Amino acid sequence: FEEELLLPIPRMVLFDFLSRPANVVKVSDPNLGLKFHQAPEVVSTGSRIVIEMMAMSQVQKAIHEITVFTPHELIVETQIEGPMRAWRHEHHFEAVGDQTRMIDRIEFEKPGGIIGLLLTEGRVIDMLEENFFQREQNLRRLISQGGLKSS
Repeated sequence: FEEELLLPIPRMVLFDFLSRPANVVKVSDPNLGLKFHQAPEVVSTGSRIVIEMMAMSQVQKAIHEITVFTPHELIVETQIEGPMRAWRHEHHFEAVGDQTRMIDRIEFEKPGGIIGLLLTEGRVIDMLEENFFQREQNLRRLISQGGLKSS
C-alpha cells in the first residue's frame, strides 16, 4: 500500500509535528479510536509504542518499534506484537520548495486464523485508505488554521 500527498507546510515542521505520538492521534480517523498507552513524547530509533485501536468492531492492541529515524526525512515503524502477521510502515518526508511531499508505504501480512478469513487484503487496504483520507483532511484543516505545531 502506498499513499502520497503534498502539503503546504515546510518539511521540518511537518516531520517534527508527526514525530510526536500525541499529534498522530490528533490527525487520525476518530473512528479508529487510536490510543497510545505507552509512547515517548518524541519518537527516535528504538522507541516502542503500545497502541490500541478499533478494527473490525474490536479493540486491537499492538506494539510497534521505531526501527529507522532519520530526522526530517524518514520514520519506519515495525510491528513487534499485534494482530497482523507482519506490519512495516515507512513515513517519507520530501521537501518540494516550501511544501512537503509525504509518502507512506505500508507492507503487511494479514492475520491468520478466523480473523484472517474475515480480514481480507482488500478490506485492510480499504481501512488504510479511509484512515489516510481522514488524516489528510485533519492535517489540511490544522495547517489552514495555523494549528500545526510540533508540541
